[in-house]
Amino acid sequence: MAKKKIREEFDGAFKNGDEKKIKKMLEKNPWLQSEISSSMDAGMTEQNRIIAALGVMEDELGGAVPIDEIAFSLRVDFNIRKTEAEVHDILTEVERLNLVRRDSNGWSLTNEGGKICDEFLNSKLGKFEL
Repeated sequence: MAKKKIREEFDGAFKNGDEKKIKKMLEKNPWLQSEISSSMDAGMTEQNRIIAALGVMEDELGGAVPIDEIAFSLRVDFNIRKTEAEVHDILTEVERLNLVRRDSNGWSLTNEGGKICDEFLNSKLGKFEL
């Protein structure tokens, strides 16, 4: 079976949450694991950038941050263009991981989110002043 076909079958199993099939496919096709890791790393980097932008704006505003301000920080501080809807979707994902919380005024970091923000900024932007 061609890699593309295997990849499509794996994606289907993943979307359906078929753990037995996922495990079996990973055993038969170990190369799938490295592909999954790469795509998860890319997703985590994107999440970390949004967490960092939230942290920057939270420090600047001294409290919860509206989505438009997070999108602004991404654009100005990180040179990343995201729509407010894209930022909202990613914030919702990381909210489930308890890294951010939403309140009536906007979004703020949890303690765990603050650690990720600091680690990301120190590793990626340590040489720059924001």
